Amino acid sequence: MPEDYLRSRPRRGRWFHYYRRNGTETPLGVHGVPPEDPRVKAAYWAEHARWQERPPGTTTPRSGTFAWAVDLYLTSPHWTKEISEGTRAQRGPILRRYVEAQGERPLSTITPELIEVALFAKGGHSAVNEYKALKPVFDYARGLRFIAKNPMLAVEIKKPKIKGFPTADAADIERFMGLWPVGTVERLLFDLALFTGAGRSDLAVIGRHNIIEGLLTYHRRKTGAVAEVPLTAELRAVIRRTPDIAPAFILNGYGKPYAPGSLGNLFGEAARAAGMTARLHGLRKAFCCYWAAQGATTHQIAAMAGHITLSEVERYTRAADRTRMVKLLIGAA
Repeated sequence: MPEDYLRSRPRRGRWFHYYRRNGTETPLGVHGVPPEDPRVKAAYWAEHARWQERPPGTTTPRSGTFAWAVDLYLTSPHWTKEISEGTRAQRGPILRRYVEAQGERPLSTITPELIEVALFAKGGHSAVNEYKALKPVFDYARGLRFIAKNPMLAVEIKKPKIKGFPTADAADIERFMGLWPVGTVERLLFDLALFTGAGRSDLAVIGRHNIIEGLLTYHRRKTGAVAEVPLTAELRAVIRRTPDIAPAFILNGYGKPYAPGSLGNLFGEAARAAGMTARLHGLRKAFCCYWAAQGATTHQIAAMAGHITLSEVERYTRAADRTRMVKLLIGAA
């Protein structure tokens, strides 16, 4: 879209830049740099977003402040295009909280010590999440030369140990299949998770439209990585139990796809009823074991699962009950 509302004009040998619309002229806060400077473009698009996408009356943060830097970042390609919708949903509230608390603070006064104290007080996984949300803001401000250095680079944060998701073993699989027979939506969800290795956000949307040249191909919604799963006899048998024409393999009672959260809740309730400790993510272990038994390499399994780490694949496929697990899977469909 052309920069229709940008007004740049020299005055006494210095450039001044404004967003002019409906008779209102708003300074962009980047006076003194030429029109082609990236800082002018960033400030323009942030101001344009206030007019186009935000509630009426949204005010422009004072230039040079933390709130101003966040405002610029939220119109950047990194925020709008490069990170997933789920990540934006998680980080957006974090940024809003910091803007409410520290929005008027000048960028030049924000030091690693101040950030470190704030994160230390938060502690745990919350501190890690806030670090991940804040760092790209300062990266963007530094890239535009609004600050000389990203203060987050000098921040030391203690990452808590991650317990991780319980992984499904042969006993878990046997218990679930014993309670939920073929023909139930719970069993369909279980089988599709086993034979695709997909997470709940992907299971909510994949369908026959993802079948391309003998592969079930989709972009993982969490990471954007491509997963390419061969259509084995077991997976084909599961797909045959789904409607021929539908937006997704798994549909609710109204014939509509489930929301990812609802799908996760559905499986969680079904797993608890079966006495199964693992959840959907835990079925990726069984998926990896199945393909290891078919002779797939670690790299091939990682590609099919959508780029989980090689060490994770190797750990999963060393399961002590692998043979029993694979026998259950081959008979599952």
